[in-house]
Amino acid sequence: FADMHLRNVSERFDFDSVRVGIQPFNADFRGFLFQDVPVGVRLFGIRDNNQLQYNLAYFRRLEKDTNSGLNDLSQPVRRDHLFVANVYKQDFPVVGYTTQATIIHNINREAGRDYYDTNGFLVRPAVVGDVRPHNYRVTYLGLNGDGHFGVWNLTSSLYAALGTDDRNPIAQKRQTIRAGIVAGFLLAAAPRQRLVGNRRQGSI
Repeated sequence: FADMHLRNVSERFDFDSVRVGIQPFNADFRGFLFQDVPVGVRLFGIRDNNQLQYNLAYFRRLEKDTNSGLNDLSQPVRRDHLFVANVYKQDFPVVGYTTQATIIHNINREAGRDYYDTNGFLVRPAVVGDVRPHNYRVTYLGLNGDGHFGVWNLTSSLYAALGTDDRNPIAQKRQTIRAGIVAGFLLAAAPRQRLVGNRRQGSI
């Protein structure tokens, strides 16, 4: 990829940059929704002394090598389009916790094109139900968080998926997509020991 620094917007070096090419991208802290190395263009930057970060991007997905899982540049770019907008706010709602909101709109136009991997297995469309190619459009709305509330470490994700599938392989007809996911990890910090004078004192 090529990365171009566009400008600084404050004395604290808050900035705007643009990156064009094949680049890693993770839609959230745990990669629940999208984690890949697609090709695309991404405008990103920070504000408020790095308390606020943002991404605006357009990506096209690449085919993967069957056995290594790496991008296969010998194959055409997939007709799978992603439009991404997200923002991270540090120390919100409390100090030590980062909240992220994200919107991803996925337009898949791969109907009419069967894809077989190098081992000869059909990859798209999925071998389930009515095995006919189909297009779909889905918008994902997400609210994610990572950090701690006092001694409690919390990572959380909440997503809603809204869209349409032109011909769902199981229903064998056009379907409206209404789906969601809620996930979280909650851990307490382990106690440790420290010396205060000649006494041993427990702390979190």
